[in-house]
Amino acid sequence: MHEDDIERLLKSTGPRTKPPEDFEREARERLRLEWLAATSANAERRRRSTLVTLAAAGAALAIAVWVAAQDRDRTAEPVASTALIAGDVRIKRGWLSGWSVATAGQRLLGGQTLETGKRGRAALQLDNGISLRVDRESRLELEAVDELMLERGAMYVDVRANASREAKLLVQTPSGSVRHVGTQYEVRLLETGVRLRVREGHIEWMSSGGRTETSRAGEQLVIGYDGSVARSPMQPYGQAWRWVAAVTPVIDIDGLALPAFLSWAGRELGCDVVYSSPDVAREAAAITVHGSIDGLTPTQALEAVLATTSVRSSVRTGRILIERLGTSAE
Repeated sequence: MHEDDIERLLKSTGPRTKPPEDFEREARERLRLEWLAATSANAERRRRSTLVTLAAAGAALAIAVWVAAQDRDRTAEPVASTALIAGDVRIKRGWLSGWSVATAGQRLLGGQTLETGKRGRAALQLDNGISLRVDRESRLELEAVDELMLERGAMYVDVRANASREAKLLVQTPSGSVRHVGTQYEVRLLETGVRLRVREGHIEWMSSGGRTETSRAGEQLVIGYDGSVARSPMQPYGQAWRWVAAVTPVIDIDGLALPAFLSWAGRELGCDVVYSSPDVAREAAAITVHGSIDGLTPTQALEAVLATTSVRSSVRTGRILIERLGTSAE
């Protein structure tokens, strides 16, 4: 049959009878439901395929991250040692590894994270000679020997005389960074910002936006997350620094000249050493101390050492007064 024959046949049948409206609506609804079911099935298949693809990609990424972390740990260089561990202190090595308990004298690598608990504190010695103290409930990442990230809590930096002349340190925080110039200072993260307390020397603060602030000895600087800056005077001694003294690394005093020991104690306590007279200063200079101060705070060590000498000390208002035994106190 040709197309012309089909056309004549269709025309001869006349107009087709329109189906009832109810029947037409029902047919359309069935077609709609079948179409939805078909598209939903296709969408589910696509979703499952996508999930499988994402899971595979995630697994591959996790493996790549793990391998990278392991490679990073293997190639990381030592940057510090734990000088003193008090209470709950732990170290994490790599992104996917668990925490391990920190021990005194342990070598620390670049990229490791140190965390202190509610009753934990630590003292670290960087390989460039800079001394660090970490307060309770703090987290510190050791990026390199000259760069740290304080993620939580507080830390204290002490650039001692035996540190390398070129020893530098950049302390990163969530809102900016701190550099020092021969100093002792504390960095503490607050809920509203960062507090800097400079005990000696001076520091430079640079915000994440590039704003710079400087602060010198005897000054407290509070930098809010909103960009506000508040300065106030601060004493380098007293209650605010007790946590630093509580985690002071021990020094070997056996055979040390008394003035050198007193200088150490004064630096740790933020006090000047003052002799009551030139004669007392000469007498102290002739004394050599012996023994050990292991486990003692600077204040306790001061009392214990001087108890074996012919001089005594009294600590008050930012100074350690050295007098001859038998002299009446001021």
